[in-house]
Amino acid sequence: MAAKDLEKLNLNEDPGIPPPPPGGGGFSFASAPAGAPKEGFAFNLPPAPPAEANDDDDDEMKLPAAVLGRVLGLRALHEKREEVMKEYVKERAALEAKYREKVDPILQDRSRVINGKLEPSLSHEDKQTVAKAGTSSDEDVKGVPDFWLSACGRHDAFGGTIEESDVAALRCLTDVRCIDDDDLTGFRLEFEFAPNPFFFDTVLTKSYKVPNLVDSNGQPELEKIQGCKINWKDNKDLTKREVKKKQKAKRGRNAGATRVVTKIEDKPSFFRFFETIPLPGCDDDCEDDDVEDLRDKIDADVELAFALRNEVVPHAILWFTGEAVDDDDEDFDDVEVSDD
Repeated sequence: MAAKDLEKLNLNEDPGIPPPPPGGGGFSFASAPAGAPKEGFAFNLPPAPPAEANDDDDDEMKLPAAVLGRVLGLRALHEKREEVMKEYVKERAALEAKYREKVDPILQDRSRVINGKLEPSLSHEDKQTVAKAGTSSDEDVKGVPDFWLSACGRHDAFGGTIEESDVAALRCLTDVRCIDDDDLTGFRLEFEFAPNPFFFDTVLTKSYKVPNLVDSNGQPELEKIQGCKINWKDNKDLTKREVKKKQKAKRGRNAGATRVVTKIEDKPSFFRFFETIPLPGCDDDCEDDDVEDLRDKIDADVELAFALRNEVVPHAILWFTGEAVDDDDEDFDDVEVSDD
């Protein structure tokens, strides 16, 4: 540590060590724009320039020599820990790759069963369950209809994102995959669709870049959120709506005359999830309300992405059956409340 940096280390000023991330889960903003709240997802932004030291402050209280030595020792221990974690990340990435090779065929079989391309081998117990509980409905049903629509729709992170107009398109969803980068610096979500009347694409993607998926303490610093363009078929864009408005001329020879103008406006849709979201930078000239709105949008987007990566994709069958749903209503009994 340089001598001029040591002079700034005192008991009255912030020593420049960032505070720990907030508790209660979630994500924190690291090096967020000035004035921004601390809750939310982290942005991997350049640090703010250090404040200039006040050489004229004679009342500045320096750290005692013994305490300063311990602080420097703790910093050295932290650097050792960082070196160990670098090796851990390398070995973890290799381990992830090893087991990915074992898991991928299982997930491929899952997809084949869902889409009616493979009949699973059932245990004797499962066969008895089918014989007792299974209905005698149409035997021509292929695979498991609406599997991904049901699995995703049960997760709280999807609450309010799926519109009624999205349902028909999401019924064409045949598989959802999460692919981590080989170096664990990000992941890509892939949504595969059967041919449908809404868009030409067969796979829609959303990618996220973070410095390190392993040593993130559940609070990764976002570097990039990259969506994809959806090639909509004519008049089938689920993210737009046609609005007709009447306009009345106020002056001129046509004063009082009315005309109907058609406008295309944005509308809520799950398919907005596939939009690229720019991360706010330190130099962005934005109003506080605009930055706050963008942060809220990023919070919801990344919460959904990590819910897919960590919960829905690996445990899809439990979300489809409802076994993974945390039903808070079971913890409460109905109580009659008097108006008095």
